Amino acid sequence: MFVIGDLMSLNKLPGVAEVAMQSGHHAAQTIVRRLRGDATTREFRYHDLGTMATISRFRAVASLGPLRVGGALAWLLWLVVHLAFLTGFKNRVATLARCTIAFLGRGRPERTIT
Repeated sequence: MFVIGDLMSLNKLPGVAEVAMQSGHHAAQTIVRRLRGDATTREFRYHDLGTMATISRFRAVASLGPLRVGGALAWLLWLVVHLAFLTGFKNRVATLARCTIAFLGRGRPERTIT
């Protein structure tokens, strides 16, 4: 049995997406190894890749190791990282188009329910 993502509590790790993605990857690798007959256990090790957060329109903060960035540059970095983790070219293009419309215009189409 595996517990990953938001339900996981291990070594006081932060409840962020990167922990969930890395723990999911670890669980998947463990399952594949077990299906192949390898029952050895390997401890989950979290690798802190940094922290990013958007604050407002074209404003964000990013902390990547010793590098600290803020403002529009951090926002662009946040956008690139989040687009890179989307699966499929079509999803990336659609998301980029929606973000462009939302941030160049004053409307918030992503909040519209039809």
